Amino acid sequence: MKKILYISTNDGSDMRINKEVKSLSQCAKIYFLGVGSYGVNNYAKKYCEEFHLVQEKRNSLKAIIKHVFKFLQWNKAYNFNSIHIINEQLMLFFYPFLFNEYVVLDLFDSFFMKINKPGDKLKIIKQLVYAPINYIFVTDNNRKELMPSFLRNKLGVLENYPNEYKGLTKKENKELTIFYNGSMSYSRGTEILLKLTEKFQDIKVIMAGWLSDEATINFSKTPNVNYRGIITQEEATKIAAIESDYIMCCYEPNNQNNINASPNKIFDAIQTNTPVIINKEVNVADFVYKEGLGVIIDSFYDFDINLVANNLINYRNTFVFDEKSKKKYSWENIESKLLKEHKLF
Repeated sequence: MKKILYISTNDGSDMRINKEVKSLSQCAKIYFLGVGSYGVNNYAKKYCEEFHLVQEKRNSLKAIIKHVFKFLQWNKAYNFNSIHIINEQLMLFFYPFLFNEYVVLDLFDSFFMKINKPGDKLKIIKQLVYAPINYIFVTDNNRKELMPSFLRNKLGVLENYPNEYKGLTKKENKELTIFYNGSMSYSRGTEILLKLTEKFQDIKVIMAGWLSDEATINFSKTPNVNYRGIITQEEATKIAAIESDYIMCCYEPNNQNNINASPNKIFDAIQTNTPVIINKEVNVADFVYKEGLGVIIDSFYDFDINLVANNLINYRNTFVFDEKSKKKYSWENIESKLLKEHKLF
């Protein structure tokens, strides 16, 4: 059986990482090299032949040194058929050791889009950065168009679709409830939800995932919020399907990465019959509007909180979802792309 080295700065709890590792493990032995602590949230561990976490602060000098050392140790001990790495920043730490390997780079969030340098901007630097890479995945066609032109022949789309959900979607909650999950911070809409729940006591929020800043940590402790911790994809899907009226899906439009976000929450909405809340500045809001998938806020920064609340109340339980789209926008429908680029069939 083939061997794949999967490198990230996650502890195995990330939902997309779990989907990828699970899919790859069906055809290969997976050696997972991540960062974090061992515990109940290492969901990807059960799919791995070996699972190692660098137990240091993420992106610290100690973490980087230990990460690279373990990589060199494993690379010498095992004859890996391919290496899968998440994002450019992490890949650069292993850069000189990748030229004789088959490497798939998986861009969840491109560094160059975060600094507003898409396309052929900084072309020479990008040619150097991507030199050892054999294939690159981005999360949608829009982001594909924002990649450098010289990468076209080794660039593909691996969409951020959830697993197909076949469970119940009948809402059991009485109070209007918003599901806020994943990586949560000011830039993902904490302040919008804070203003909503401060003024409208009958609006509730369920939170699940990573609290990325102090404002969000404080918000999670407020009376109208129920924080569930870090949970599995299956648990999150059930919360969206049964306990939630809306899924929070806002992005601060402060860089190209956020403006061109391809959030899995939109496809969670399709799977669970639960509309999203998204701000107009995000390009994918056009798709949400055309497909009737949620409520659109005029601006991330400048919004009428009364209008937002009224829209959420008035449009509650009015959205109609196409059942055929569940299969189309499912991980099962596109996971073969991942297997193909790792030469697993």
